[in-house]
Amino acid sequence: MLNGQVKPSPNLNTAQSILLYPSTCLFEGTYLNHGRGTQFAFTLVGAPYLKGKFDFSYVPKSIKGMSETPLFQDQVCYGLDLRNYDTSNFRKTKMLNLSWLLELYKASPKKEDFFNSKLSKEMGTIEKLIGVDTFRQQVIDGKSEKEIRASWEPGLSQYKQMRKKYLLYP
Repeated sequence: MLNGQVKPSPNLNTAQSILLYPSTCLFEGTYLNHGRGTQFAFTLVGAPYLKGKFDFSYVPKSIKGMSETPLFQDQVCYGLDLRNYDTSNFRKTKMLNLSWLLELYKASPKKEDFFNSKLSKEMGTIEKLIGVDTFRQQVIDGKSEKEIRASWEPGLSQYKQMRKKYLLYP
């Protein structure tokens, strides 16, 4: 738990899920379950169609007040278990992890559906979640995480320059 602190969301109930959320929230724009329907939302990611691609499995269930109709409810999902992932580097680099999404996309036999889900329609497309309209195509084109990040640099540099006059502290 969070040692008496208020949960920012019913599905963000551990410190680990909160630290992983900036990276794992991207899965809301995909046809993958991201741990909703378990006590470990945003620390598990998977789908039934990934059977044979990943050893780890879990079964999303209806949880009143948290996730009453999770994607792939009552089906075995195969994928990634990030509950023990070392998050100390996140605080140092202040970068989200794209490698999990890229790995799951590459492993997916349903690439045409990867970015289309009930949840992505409700929560917003991957473009809204990531903040750029080129990301989906970059993933489809097989761009590396390094190449994707490099494509963000011009806009990021422009933003940093623009915000300088508003910063109270350098």
